[in-house]
Amino acid sequence: MLLISGTIFAQDPAKYQFAPCGTLPTVAPMLQTYQEHPERFVTERSTDTLKVALQLHLVAKNNGIGRIGTDRLLDAFCQLNQDYAPSSIRFYSKHDWHLIDSTVWYQHDTIPAGIDMMLSNNVDDALNIYFVSSSAGNCGYNLPYGGVAMNNSCAGPSDHTWAHEIGHALSLPHPFLGWEGKTYSPSNPTPDTLTYNYTHFHDTLDLVPAPLDTTVSERLNGSNCAVAADRICDTQADYLSYRWECNSENQSIAVQTDLNGETFRSDGTLIMSYAADGCQSRFSNDQISIMRATLETEKQAWLTTDPPGPDLSQPVTLLFPINQQQTPPIGAQVQWTSVPGATHYLIQVSVLQSYILKAVDMVVTDTTLILSDLQPDKKYYWRVRPFNNWSFCAPFTASGVFNTTSLVATEEPENEGWSCYPTILNEGQFLSLELPAKWVGHPVQYALYDVAGRMLWQQSTQATYYQTVLQPRVERLPAGIYRLQATGATGMKWQTLVVE
Repeated sequence: MLLISGTIFAQDPAKYQFAPCGTLPTVAPMLQTYQEHPERFVTERSTDTLKVALQLHLVAKNNGIGRIGTDRLLDAFCQLNQDYAPSSIRFYSKHDWHLIDSTVWYQHDTIPAGIDMMLSNNVDDALNIYFVSSSAGNCGYNLPYGGVAMNNSCAGPSDHTWAHEIGHALSLPHPFLGWEGKTYSPSNPTPDTLTYNYTHFHDTLDLVPAPLDTTVSERLNGSNCAVAADRICDTQADYLSYRWECNSENQSIAVQTDLNGETFRSDGTLIMSYAADGCQSRFSNDQISIMRATLETEKQAWLTTDPPGPDLSQPVTLLFPINQQQTPPIGAQVQWTSVPGATHYLIQVSVLQSYILKAVDMVVTDTTLILSDLQPDKKYYWRVRPFNNWSFCAPFTASGVFNTTSLVATEEPENEGWSCYPTILNEGQFLSLELPAKWVGHPVQYALYDVAGRMLWQQSTQATYYQTVLQPRVERLPAGIYRLQATGATGMKWQTLVVE
């Protein structure tokens, strides 16, 4: 935690190992076109929300270890769309996430290695995004002809790096263009001009070093804003090309002096600056206009008119196990309600309420999951988060809690596949059943009998899966011994139950 002039900012400590951005200074051709003829875009530009396709590539080591966590990725996607909401730009996942196992790309140290990664895997008609462990020593970078590389440590809730790099992809430079690789010092005179090198960051792939280019230092009064630095006139002068904290007014602590001798502090609210995440919050109006113009012309292939799915508005409800119900450590089944429009569910199971260590952390498309290998005699917490390729901000459920039994308390399935557990029931407890394979796809009738042979409860279902859950109303039964009968496609199965 950092306390700066009364304002607290939470930062991922790992983020400070990396440079803020590896995108070299360059003025995109689209930005030049816009600035030369802005009137062309005023009439053409709509006010509708622009829906932009992203293709996510999640990179891991050769052994599949190290991929960005799904919860962190969903939080980052949610933050990205929040950052662009005032621009009426919204991003979605064009296809399912592409998983790549390559240590060389996962921990690439050079831009050429990133070029190879992108040109080997890019998908057409989408902005390609690569999540890696090391993006050439930076939190991220954008290659105009390739895509965006994102460092896993620089993605998550309240982090604006992803929004920053996509800003580059949509023709925005840094507001301090020309100062990249240089450090402003108040003890040195502010230079009239600044030279910069943008090898690898042309609009198309270059195979030889690019010639140096030149810009002029921006003046605070805006008199040269159309030709200086980022050439955007509603982003004020900024000479700070390192990550910096801000004061309580979201301005840089460092004071700079322009060519006219006027002093100023940089605007920390701009996402395209290098201010700390807690300072950043916006794109300027001109920046928004440039990004929208880029999407409606050069990058029109990234757009769709119809969202790929609905927004998720209903919550998930955990069904079983909850309220410290007992489950077997091997073959425990968890179930939850479906959410209209959700195509995927992230489920996490942990012995820690903080979920720092997870026994289960996976994405499924169903509303039930068999947990194959939990520890016996442990309390577990579990939660579920729904999402689809359009909607990423639905929260996790509150945690459900269950306890695993000892290994000897479960019954192994018989040869044909029948098993019922637990065999000792308390009020509100569920029964987990494993059915013979030949019963799947056929009706199954369940009935509960007391020791006198009287039927006390019955239920008929269609066996759509070889495992299922029942909840007999045992709270209405006196303590004692009962028999569960299950009748399926190939015969009848029995299980003795004890109600306490």
